[in-house]
Amino acid sequence: MESKCKEPVERRCFVRVDDNVVLKYRKASSLELQAGKENLPASARSFTIKAQFAAIDQKFRPVRSILEQHAGELASYLKAIDKKLDLLADMAFEMDHDLSKLPTQKVSLSAGGTSFLAQKPLELGTLLELWLLLLPSNTGIITYATVVYCKRSNDGDDSHYPYKIGVEFKNIREEDADLITCHVLRKEADDRRKRSKMPHK
Repeated sequence: MESKCKEPVERRCFVRVDDNVVLKYRKASSLELQAGKENLPASARSFTIKAQFAAIDQKFRPVRSILEQHAGELASYLKAIDKKLDLLADMAFEMDHDLSKLPTQKVSLSAGGTSFLAQKPLELGTLLELWLLLLPSNTGIITYATVVYCKRSNDGDDSHYPYKIGVEFKNIREEDADLITCHVLRKEADDRRKRSKMPHK
């Protein structure tokens, strides 16, 4: 769960990759944006449990670095506890959310926002409540987003989703933006490795 990458704030919003994620959204009001977490259903807690754990890890990362240098056995023990917590978090998630009923979709993702294909158009400025599940870690992030563009998609392979929607995250927690940045950088590195292994024509 520990996040080991840290991008400067001014750069992280520009690091972007194409990815497959679970994405759900609905129209929201400015009052809901102000209410924030108080407005979310009970299932939101299990959806974001891994993101909550990762935020705690980020906070205590300097302490863990010191322990790894001066108390290796204790650091190893804490890592074992983290693995147990990961298992419990997965169990809590699976009790409330059936992944088989949460289809993935292609998005272009950064810490500043995302774009995705949709069945119906959305007006510019529309406020959305957005549930984003990063795979394969099952890290769930719930935030708000504003529609910044809506256009006809050039992807002719999927006529059921003819619109491409671009959104900018609104009031996203810094910890969640950091999680997305780390996820994007890992995906970018994985894609580079895969391309490097492909035979040259």
